[in-house]
Amino acid sequence: MDEGTLETAITAYSAQLQQVESALLAGLDPSQQADLLKLKEDLSQLIELTEASLVSVKKSRLLATLEEDDGLQSLATGTTANGGLDNEFAAFYSEVGEEEDDGEVEDDDDEVEGEVDALSGTKVRAPYRTSWGTLEYHNAMIVGTESCDRNEAQVRVLYVHPTQKSMKPCPFFLEDKCRFADNCRFSHGEVVYVSELREFLESNLTNLQEGSSCLARQDDGIWYSGKITDIDNDFYTVKFDSALLKNVMVEADGVIPPLREDDMPSCSDSEDDDNGEGEAAFPIVLTQEEDWAPSGSSSAFGGWEAHTRGIGSKLMLKMGYEYGKGLGKTSEGRVEPVLAVVLPKGKSLDQCAELTARKTQSKVAKGKDGQKVSRNKRTRKARAHNTGGCHNVFDFLNRKLGNGDANPEAGGTCGPPPSHTPSSQGAGVEAYKGGKSTKRNLNVKLFQAAERVTQTEREIQRLTESLSRRTGRDSSMVTHLEEKLSAARSLLVQQKAQELSAQRENRKADTHKKMTEF
Repeated sequence: MDEGTLETAITAYSAQLQQVESALLAGLDPSQQADLLKLKEDLSQLIELTEASLVSVKKSRLLATLEEDDGLQSLATGTTANGGLDNEFAAFYSEVGEEEDDGEVEDDDDEVEGEVDALSGTKVRAPYRTSWGTLEYHNAMIVGTESCDRNEAQVRVLYVHPTQKSMKPCPFFLEDKCRFADNCRFSHGEVVYVSELREFLESNLTNLQEGSSCLARQDDGIWYSGKITDIDNDFYTVKFDSALLKNVMVEADGVIPPLREDDMPSCSDSEDDDNGEGEAAFPIVLTQEEDWAPSGSSSAFGGWEAHTRGIGSKLMLKMGYEYGKGLGKTSEGRVEPVLAVVLPKGKSLDQCAELTARKTQSKVAKGKDGQKVSRNKRTRKARAHNTGGCHNVFDFLNRKLGNGDANPEAGGTCGPPPSHTPSSQGAGVEAYKGGKSTKRNLNVKLFQAAERVTQTEREIQRLTESLSRRTGRDSSMVTHLEEKLSAARSLLVQQKAQELSAQRENRKADTHKKMTEF
């Protein structure tokens, strides 16, 4: 649109605004006043936007004029050319307000103010330096100018398509109500030099098709990378690269192609050296796992929420949490969640602690059962080895009466070999008699077996009561309880068998002891 059309539109809008204000002063009904106030606000915003467009058009015309003057200066040669160059410089200084003249000071100041105002609202591509040191270019809009710390001018920009939370414009800053100043986790605008700005890159949706990479806007206002899986009447179904984000269906204004250019020039030679192949010219969009990967995390954070509604992550995001980072001020705290322990309903903490201790003891006892069986086998083998073979009544009488050196041929067909030492003979006699140490070990074994049987019976009773309460209510829980009850009953049978075995060994030792007492 040209300047004349914009000026005509501004005049028409101003006339409509005056009519609305006159209607408000006439004193209408409250319901009609609300509609008129809304219309007045919309017209005011429309006039402001049209005036900004008009200023942008004037700025473009002025820049074109300056470029033509620069071309004429480069073609001038000789003395005449030098004089023409001086005239062109004088014209340039008079236009931008840098040449001070007593008669034209006010006109120059007006032109400078107009140029500063013209910069506001201009769409450009501005650099953004990430926290990990890379340089990216994103579409942005100039919102104001900043004081110059050197000869080059600076402007403040807000990014149109933020790909990180630190790039998202702070809504309170736009209304001048933010209380956090530089400590706000949202963006208050990025201050960049004018020489670093590039031409705005328009989004072309005609090249988007199924399977194409894109950037899609989420509910939090951040644009994430993904792929298009379906297109239906200007509605795009997007599958995000991050497993933490669910598929969404967005309209045309919620999806854009990746903002990349194959032949994008770098902003300076030093940046080319730092970035190798010039990757700083591309706006790189990373997933949350690539943004931050703590060394203490062994899995993707919140991966279990793929099977849930994901309410936990949504609440944490509203409270300011950033994916993948640890808790705490320096983001070095816990990353893996605390595992939940489900305790029985209606039980006190003491009872819950007792149940936990019982479960621990039962697991330890299961591991020790196999060790005890192998230990008993070794004990029986040692006893058989110490006795030296079969015995008869004559060998027994010879050992009891102290005649252990008797000729085995006179006493029977078999006996202890003469090569046995006195210590091995004493150990065999101790095991045969059922001495104090052997008796103590048998008693301890019998007591432990009885304790395990008691604990298992209590567990069976508890499972039976729980099963009776849940019958007909929750089929999955009933099935789980029945499986646990069946396993507990099988364990009880094994433990009772062990208890009977210990009782037999104890009775056998008592019988041997009674037989040796005359």
